[in-house]
Amino acid sequence: MKLSIVSLMLLAGLAAAPAVYAGDMSGYFGNTVMCKYANGDVTKIYVEKDGSFTVVPTGHPQSSGTWKDDGSNVCYNQTNPAPGPNEKQVCNSSQARKIGDSWTVTDPMGGTCTATLAQGKQ
Repeated sequence: MKLSIVSLMLLAGLAAAPAVYAGDMSGYFGNTVMCKYANGDVTKIYVEKDGSFTVVPTGHPQSSGTWKDDGSNVCYNQTNPAPGPNEKQVCNSSQARKIGDSWTVTDPMGGTCTATLAQGKQ
């Protein structure tokens, strides 16, 4: 299965933040979302303060794009490379999370992984 940023930005509620309310992306800045698949592959996602993000999957090309949080939902748009015909914008709840939190994610291509917010750039 070809994994791209859209199929990985999945990261169900990538609004991992130290705050206790939705819509705060600050917990991501300077940290890494690690998404581990059953086959052992790990995808790293970096969410930046400037509204950009980068996905670095195991064995697949890096992807990047932009994100926007409206306070309830955060949406990710892959821009590089352009998304494939079966890929679309991914939006998730802006659920607050903190370093060490883990959650299950289903990506738009049907894959599942366990996402964990790790401290620092990994």
